[in-house]
Amino acid sequence: MRPDNYCHICKGTRHMCGLDYCPLLSKLAAMRRGAERLGKKTVFGESAEVFVGSFGYPSVSWGPVVPLRDYAGEREIYEMGYEKIIEHRVNVVRGKRYGGIRPEGRIADETRDVAMSVRPIDVEMRFAKEPVFSPKFSSVAQPIGASGTMQGVRLCENPKIPKKADELLHERAKAREVAVEMFEAGLDNYYITKVLSAGLLGEEGGRRMVPTRWSITATDDMLGKHLMERVREYPEVSDFYVLSHESLSNHFEIIVMPGKWEFENFEAWAPGTIWTPGSAGFRVSVEHEPFGGRATYAESQAGAYYAVRLGVLEFLERIRRQGRVVSIREIYEGYQVPVGVFQVRENVRDATLSVRKHSTVKEALASAGSRLRKGISEYVKRSKILAQRRLGEFF
Repeated sequence: MRPDNYCHICKGTRHMCGLDYCPLLSKLAAMRRGAERLGKKTVFGESAEVFVGSFGYPSVSWGPVVPLRDYAGEREIYEMGYEKIIEHRVNVVRGKRYGGIRPEGRIADETRDVAMSVRPIDVEMRFAKEPVFSPKFSSVAQPIGASGTMQGVRLCENPKIPKKADELLHERAKAREVAVEMFEAGLDNYYITKVLSAGLLGEEGGRRMVPTRWSITATDDMLGKHLMERVREYPEVSDFYVLSHESLSNHFEIIVMPGKWEFENFEAWAPGTIWTPGSAGFRVSVEHEPFGGRATYAESQAGAYYAVRLGVLEFLERIRRQGRVVSIREIYEGYQVPVGVFQVRENVRDATLSVRKHSTVKEALASAGSRLRKGISEYVKRSKILAQRRLGEFF
């Protein structure tokens, strides 16, 4: 296979080219890498974020992430706009400590306290050497600018831990059970991802740190399956809904049709994006999920699939309906630096705020197709859900 045939599927996570690194991400990092150091061995700032690496698992690095500017949560970052997101995330410092996935000691405890805080708290990190700016990019997690090996970390104020979260984190139940209870108590997926990554969920003796990019997808999957159980019991939608939104060079058209819950997600990368080098046309992948759920991982889309599915299920839960869903995501040339699947999730959530209702599938497809650059015909040809169209839907 030529690189332009698989880069849009691999996205630097599975090394499908046979290399132990991604040439495209390495080139991107080299282009944006600054040779300068921070100029100090102590970094102070507000933080409610931790990062656990995946390289060398289970001998991974972990530690708090402190912004050099004002702290911003995921939704605030998403609303900054593309260039500001990159600028903000390059100006964060990641503290790294090595100690495996079951670390002990004060630094590990302080790191977990940062993860448990629902709001940013003042954190001071001390480094063995001045951290160096060497941007790291991922298709799942947000970019990180500088990093260094920590000698110590100190919380300058008490973490702000919600009472319900404090109770649940001491339950020692299965991770999914606690995650669902947190979600039902009003704690969002970002908070649950943090505590899962920091090794705070799970049964006695089974708790361990989880690499951040794994915990992001695991949380979306757990919460999605929970919502799916509820959505399957709701009445079917009676109209054809089209949900639309575009932000950060990502365009979404989501069609919800009458019928039992079913989900299909298209991902179409335009020529000229980071994952389509040398491509002459769109590179399209599709993943499908029947009413009973899927038994295999969404290999071709990875974390983005579960982020889209969660956003769609949140919408169906909100309107107390179920339906057959076809989601189409087109990614355009402006998306040159991957900023993480949080923008996919937030894009879908914004799409659910713009609902167009139609009386036939023909009208719904025409509406969605009018805003898609690739048009609608190829998506219709490759869709399992649209292939099941009922005779009455055309009249």
